[in-house]
Amino acid sequence: MEICVVTDIHGEKNIFKKLFDSIDITKFDLLLCCGDITSFGGEIEAKEILNLIPNIKFYTVFGNCDKSGVKEYISSKGISLHEREIKLGEYTIGGFGGSNKSPFGTPSEYEERQISEGLSKLSFENMILVTHVPPYGTKLDKIGNSKSIGSTAVRSIIEKKQPLVAISGHVHESRAIDSIGKTHLLNPGALKNGYYGILKLDQNDINIKLKEID
Repeated sequence: MEICVVTDIHGEKNIFKKLFDSIDITKFDLLLCCGDITSFGGEIEAKEILNLIPNIKFYTVFGNCDKSGVKEYISSKGISLHEREIKLGEYTIGGFGGSNKSPFGTPSEYEERQISEGLSKLSFENMILVTHVPPYGTKLDKIGNSKSIGSTAVRSIIEKKQPLVAISGHVHESRAIDSIGKTHLLNPGALKNGYYGILKLDQNDINIKLKEID
């Protein structure tokens, strides 16, 4: 299975279009998004972005900068992975949207307890985990001063359940590949800055690449 991974679009329609102009998205089995589809937008803004996606299987979570209208819209379209999982071939894909609490009071934030409870609803059978917020204390969650702002709940569930891969976004500065135990971690970088990732899974072989739009 070959998956194109994006995150943190933040309403940038032109760069989203540019992604589809620069690669043949139809060669991928799946397009996954880790949230922040909009910058403090709702259903209307989310529609404008997501209507740009060509004919490809697509699933997403909402980010902390997405208002409740985004959460409701992606749920109504059957493309939300928030507290939900789907089966695709031999793999299970599930996730959790929004972020842990921040000093900024953005629209979609949760207590660590709520994140833990939401993630506990997933089976973690041969799973690709999709969250907006990255696991705490990894290469994926460092802001400018090298402080970790990731989720302890996301880290804890990864340590316990060991999904095949855990992909996330949220921290624009921390475009990186890392691992927790046997779990591969990916923050592809913000699409608004021209970044995306490619994830290839072939039985026990997992290959991850950080990519930049040409």
